[in-house]
Amino acid sequence: MSEPITDPVICPVCGKKAKTGSAIDCARHMFGTGDKPHREWVNAQGLSFIDLLIDQATTPGNKSYQILAEAIEKARVK
Repeated sequence: MSEPITDPVICPVCGKKAKTGSAIDCARHMFGTGDKPHREWVNAQGLSFIDLLIDQATTPGNKSYQILAEAIEKARVK
């Protein structure tokens, strides 16, 4: 079994370090940036940027952030 990644999370699109170094903060960064490269990366992971954003804005909790954070973590492992 491989060791867990403990380095701070870096945005897979622009290389910016997440505020606290967590995948959830990287997800917040990606939603907050929302430019074409960030949207395209999310969509390339088999997710819908706009659907996640709408769900995040209209549903209590952080479900969309968590879904995107999981995709970011998976991309780090690759």
